Amino acid sequence: MYVFMVIFNKKAVTITGLENAMCQLVVSFLTVAIFVGLKQGFAVNLLEGNWIPILILGVVNTGIGCYFYFSSIGHLPVQSVSILGYLEPLSALIFSATILGEMLSFVQIVGAVLILGGAAYGEMFRARRKHRGAIDEN
Repeated sequence: MYVFMVIFNKKAVTITGLENAMCQLVVSFLTVAIFVGLKQGFAVNLLEGNWIPILILGVVNTGIGCYFYFSSIGHLPVQSVSILGYLEPLSALIFSATILGEMLSFVQIVGAVLILGGAAYGEMFRARRKHRGAIDEN
């Protein structure tokens, strides 16, 4: 689904920035609401102390994060967008280890190395190919 999201964002040239993020969030909300409603009903039990963290996650992480992501996706090559998408799980591992003090397993460390290696290889390969194209034109 990530591939479709990147492709359709590149093709939707008339909707950018805040409009794009809002459309994505509304469609995502409706999809999740229907799924949750069918799966467990529409009753949501939230304790009073949970509202502030949920609002911070919703506004800062999802709202502002999606705005920055979707407003820049049209200006970046697909390779860069996909590499940045791979860095999200890597940052989750790093932050969970450093901030929350969680221990990383061997498989998680290997996965992080593979993500970094793939991202580095992808960027180097793209830069090398772009450099060769410039030489061939001359």
